[in-house]
Amino acid sequence: MTSIEKAETALNRRLERLQANLRETTSETTRRFLTQSLVVCVGLGEALTDYLKMIGQYAQGRYGKLKQAHDSLTAEHADLLESGNELLARLKADPNDRLIRQDIERAQQAMAGIQKTLRRGADSLQRDLAPSMGIAEKLAVSVRRFGEADQLDALKRVIAMIVEHVRELYLAQPGLPAKGVIDAPAWEKSAVAEIQQASDFYEAYAMAGYQALRAIDVMTLAVSPTPPLTAEEANLRANESVAARVKAITARFATS
Repeated sequence: MTSIEKAETALNRRLERLQANLRETTSETTRRFLTQSLVVCVGLGEALTDYLKMIGQYAQGRYGKLKQAHDSLTAEHADLLESGNELLARLKADPNDRLIRQDIERAQQAMAGIQKTLRRGADSLQRDLAPSMGIAEKLAVSVRRFGEADQLDALKRVIAMIVEHVRELYLAQPGLPAKGVIDAPAWEKSAVAEIQQASDFYEAYAMAGYQALRAIDVMTLAVSPTPPLTAEEANLRANESVAARVKAITARFATS
């Protein structure tokens, strides 16, 4: 299985356990925390998928720009090749013509330059995608560990890792208008404090899941067409996204 599939499997197994606990509990408080945990688990699966989709859209946008330049250079290369063939035919008829030889050399140099530019474009696309794709793998591992977490310390470690993924992405992602958007130490400290204040494990689990949702949404913003310019904007947009996702999932549960 891929790391993404392992993450999905871990979340599904957690969902099964949460549903079993819901059927068994008689406490309304516990029921509320279990329901919140269910919602964040479903949300995490969706958020991870949305992050991957946004990477795909980012790649398509970058490829579209490169393709325009690629098509133009390819056409120019074809014209040079045709001209070069004509020059070779003329050189064959008059092997001692120095001007024709010079024209052929210039055409060869121009074609080599175009080929080099095309290779640079392909390399540039790979470099632009490397940060978001590399962190997608790390994120999937962290989501799997969240699904498997059974203790508060495990939840704290997972949240610390996910917040670090966000910081790493914002430092590495090319083309971002602002790099220092993520204050990872402050975010981790705040999230851990929330988890420690929880009255039981399932409340802590739901709180940790909410922080993980926010983190993934902030990461999705980094590869979106309109990344945030400030920490305040990133927090606001991520909070709005999480609230909308939680509301939609809760509504689905209510009608199921």
